[in-house]
Amino acid sequence: MAISVETPESPGWWLKKLSDKLHGRRELYDDLYRRYEGDTLLPRTLWDAPDAAKRFYRIARTTFAEMVVKAVRYPLKIQSVSTSVESGSTGDLVAWRLMRSSGMRAASADVHRNALISGWAYGIVGFHERHGIRFTAEDPREVVTVQDPMVQSESLAAMKITHNDVVSRDMAWLYLPGRVFRCSRSAGNTGRAPRFSPHAFEWDEEYGGADGIALPSGFEDTMPVITYRNEEGIGEFQRHRDILDRVDHLILQGMVIATYQAFKQRGIKVHPDHMPQYDPDTGEEINYDDVFSADPGALWQLPESAEMWESGAVDLTPVWTGVDRAIQQLSAVTFTPLAMFSPEGQNQSAEGATFAREGRTFKIEDRQDLFGESHERALSLMLRMADEDDRAATEGLRIAWKPAERHSLGAKSSAMAQTRGILPFRAQVMQIWQASPEEADEMEVQRQEDLTRDLMVEPTNRQPSLEPVE
Repeated sequence: MAISVETPESPGWWLKKLSDKLHGRRELYDDLYRRYEGDTLLPRTLWDAPDAAKRFYRIARTTFAEMVVKAVRYPLKIQSVSTSVESGSTGDLVAWRLMRSSGMRAASADVHRNALISGWAYGIVGFHERHGIRFTAEDPREVVTVQDPMVQSESLAAMKITHNDVVSRDMAWLYLPGRVFRCSRSAGNTGRAPRFSPHAFEWDEEYGGADGIALPSGFEDTMPVITYRNEEGIGEFQRHRDILDRVDHLILQGMVIATYQAFKQRGIKVHPDHMPQYDPDTGEEINYDDVFSADPGALWQLPESAEMWESGAVDLTPVWTGVDRAIQQLSAVTFTPLAMFSPEGQNQSAEGATFAREGRTFKIEDRQDLFGESHERALSLMLRMADEDDRAATEGLRIAWKPAERHSLGAKSSAMAQTRGILPFRAQVMQIWQASPEEADEMEVQRQEDLTRDLMVEPTNRQPSLEPVE
């Protein structure tokens, strides 16, 4: 039986609305992910080109989009979690253990990567029969939400649609506050992303059919899908795809010039009577390629009036300079240090390096604020599922991140020496040495052991005093 999509805000109506929204995004998302993976689509002018031309273009592509994303993703590391129950220097260990056991700490890297690539990312909180409370990172090419126009952080509805290779079916889940629905259809793996069709999909009876499954008591208004939004809802390199194309185009042109003009061209300037086109005795055409063979032992006999000509070497410097300028522009607009794109970028001016480093640091701190709020909502829901209602209060939850800017060992050692006696030891190791709360605890224990050992060894090494005793 076909799923009804006519009644506004009915499950079928939401499925169609969400599916249409996801379908409208897929072309953009597919392009962004292909660029991130270094598999940019061929230009339309090469679609009918020979395979050799297509291979030649592919080796000219770069993966700078991946660098733009990872320059932000790598420093995004969760360090600890604080709640209204425990907010000390080590954070709340109960909440931290739940974050790790649920897979949220490991999956956060995928969430950050998806948000930085496409502008949106999603996580789903649920209860697994064997593994208990679980947090999963979801691909934005398979999940979509409709946000509350008044409170943008809240979702009115969410859908996940994917192909299950094991059972050869397209499956779609619909999430509404307090209820979950599932429908599916039989389908082979065509390689294309599935799209909801009310005439092909059927409600799954094991999921309650058209009525769905109600979430447990206490979660009647809960939406288990958590939305992560990058700045302005766009990917890190989405607005700069033209610069990426420019870099690839210039590299391709340099490769073409170098390939087709790798060897110097030679010619002979001579009067036609001295080098006729046809043999005067036989009338056959003369093949001068055989006469002037490029052999180390060949000896050429030329007419006295002949003048040899040889082309000059092709100067590719302007092409590679254009590539460098385009890379510098990409570095500037994405706040990505130039040294990440090119080793020569290490020689840039100190002012330029400082500008890129500060821009990257500010961008990372901004992403920490954006993603941290969504992490707090997800963790609050998981704490409620674990019957830790006191810790689940969102106003007391706080995600602590590792510093956005990492200092060198030399800078850390110098700062430690300069602040000795000014800052407590724990503040030094956490603020200057950038240690986590667990690392700070371990360093304090080791420091006490060292002090105790020094006190035990010091008397045996003490030199006798030469001062007279009064």
